[in-house]
Amino acid sequence: MTEKDAYVLLEQIRSIMLNKPAVGELEGEAPVYKELQETISCLSRCMKEMKVRENKLIEQAVRSRGFSSLLLSIINSLKDWVVVTEEKTGKVLYTNNLVRKRLYNQENGHFICGETCGLMERLRSSEEITDIHKYEFKCSREKFFQVESHPLKWENTKAVIHLITDVTYQKETEAYLEVMAYKDELTGLNNRRCCISTIDEYIKDNSSFALCMVDLDGLKTINDQYGHLNGDKYLKCVSQELKESAGKGDFVCRFGGDEFVVLYRGLTEGEAEKRLAGINRNLSGILSGYPMSVSYGIICIKKEMNLLPETALKIADEKMYRLKRLRKQKNKES
Repeated sequence: MTEKDAYVLLEQIRSIMLNKPAVGELEGEAPVYKELQETISCLSRCMKEMKVRENKLIEQAVRSRGFSSLLLSIINSLKDWVVVTEEKTGKVLYTNNLVRKRLYNQENGHFICGETCGLMERLRSSEEITDIHKYEFKCSREKFFQVESHPLKWENTKAVIHLITDVTYQKETEAYLEVMAYKDELTGLNNRRCCISTIDEYIKDNSSFALCMVDLDGLKTINDQYGHLNGDKYLKCVSQELKESAGKGDFVCRFGGDEFVVLYRGLTEGEAEKRLAGINRNLSGILSGYPMSVSYGIICIKKEMNLLPETALKIADEKMYRLKRLRKQKNKES
C-alpha cells in the first residue's frame, strides 16, 4: 500500500467517525463498526509495511554512504590522478589527493603551479564524451600525461571522470633508449648501426668525403698483459683523439671491438691520412706504460662513384689490413 492509499483510508475513518450513531442505537455488530474495524486493521497493516519499507530505505542509504566512502577511499589511494568534471560546464566536481597535492586545489580553485595549467584547461573544456576517450598531453613544463576519460553520473549529474597518468619518466626512458641504440656505451661515440645509415646519407647527398677505417694496434696484447681496464682506457683515448680530429659535419663512430670509422667531409685521401698520422703522433706522446697507435685504411668517395656503404667499408677495411701487414713485416725485418 502506498502513502496515498494510507491517506485515503484515514479519510474514510474520519468520515465514519463523523457519522457514528449515538450509543445504544446500534449493537456492536452493526455493519458500520465492522467496516471501521476492517479499515483500522488494514491501516495497521499498511503502517507496518511502511515502517518496514522505511527501515529498508534507511539501511540502503547507510550502505550507499558506506560504498561511496569506500569508493572515494579507493580513488584517493590510486597512483593515477583522478579528476571529475561536469559535462556541460566543465566545473570540477572532484579531485583525488594526488591532484590536490600536485596540480589543482578544488576548494579555492587555485593551480598548485601558480599559473593556468594547460592540462586542467583541457579537462575542463566542454567536450561531450559518449565513450571512452584516450589521448596524450604534453604540458609547457615538458611533462607528458596519458589521459583516459569516461562518461558517468556523479551525484545525479552528467559528468566525466578523467584518469591521468604521468608518463614523463617513461617518455624520457624511451628517448634515452632510442639514443643509446645508436651510441657506444664505453666511448660515447656513435655505433655501427648509426655508421651504416650515416654513410648512406653522405652518399645520397652526393657529398665528397674520406671514409677511414681505423684499428687499434695491439689491443688484445694490452688486454692480456695489462688487463681490460687498461684496454678500455686505450679505446677511450683513441676515441677522444678521433673526436678532436673531426670538424663540424664530420662523423666518428666505434664500428665494433677495436675498430673505428671516421668520415671527413671534403677531404682528399692525402689530407685524411695527415690527420690520422697526427693522431698516431699524439698517441705516442701519451705516457700510458704501453705502446698506443692505430692502423687505418682510407677511401675517398666522390659523387660519381655511387657506392653502397658496405662496399665502401670493405674497401677501407682491406686497405687498413694491408697497412697492418706492412707494419708487421717491417717490425720483423728490423
